[in-house]
Amino acid sequence: MTKPGALNQRSLAYSVVGTQIFVATLLPTLFLIVDKDIAVSVFIGCWIATLSNAYFGIQAFRYSGARSAQKIVQSFYRGEAGKFIINIVLIAIAFEYVELLQVGNNSLYMFVAFTLIHIVTWFAPIVLKK
Repeated sequence: MTKPGALNQRSLAYSVVGTQIFVATLLPTLFLIVDKDIAVSVFIGCWIATLSNAYFGIQAFRYSGARSAQKIVQSFYRGEAGKFIINIVLIAIAFEYVELLQVGNNSLYMFVAFTLIHIVTWFAPIVLKK
């Protein structure tokens, strides 16, 4: 049985991912005004972070309740390990197959966008709880 507190935590996690999806869509759109290559780099960085965080959220909040304590810990470890692997694989694929990341500062824009999505993860719970 799922407790109301667990549902609140799960819904907050999904809301954070929803906020990341919003920012990951808005940020590249804003950079289209500046430059198409920068917008693509920002898009890649945003969505790598968002996809890995979505995987973590799904894994980490799969179980709830005191009887599921061991499953909860295992799911957090699985979620974090999966998030790490997804980040590495997607960044490697991006550098291998997206040629514009190998030109100029485009890779820097990708990593800045990647970092901004993680910053959204830190501040979204504060904003969403109010």
